[in-house]
Amino acid sequence: MSKLNQSTTNGSFANEIMFMLKAVAISYIVSIILLFPAVLLATFQAYSDKGIAILVNIVTAFGTALAGFLSGRHTGSKGIFFGACCGVIYTVFLCLAGNLIAQSMSFGLDFVTALIIGVLCGGVGGIAGINTKRQRRR
Repeated sequence: MSKLNQSTTNGSFANEIMFMLKAVAISYIVSIILLFPAVLLATFQAYSDKGIAILVNIVTAFGTALAGFLSGRHTGSKGIFFGACCGVIYTVFLCLAGNLIAQSMSFGLDFVTALIIGVLCGGVGGIAGINTKRQRRR
């Protein structure tokens, strides 16, 4: 009986990881949709680099919170853990993609700041996700 419990536990953890990856993918899609009007606005208006960086950080924070929310709502428990994990996954993939596009690998203070924002916003999103009730169909 203990082997059965271990296999279902391992299987559910693998399912949670798959759902976290799906939640991160959904949040990337939403982030791209949110960034598109901002890019158009920045193209036709004179914005400073600092203003654009702030806007990107806001969208990144929203994306990680969304991933955490989706993951926390799916699991129903341990929302802060799964949300923070989604924040880490989101941030690491984002930084790796940025480094590949820039063709240079640098993980400095900007990466650490983005990681902290990702973990905090993902954790808060996870907490919010477990505290929302799903409407059940009757």
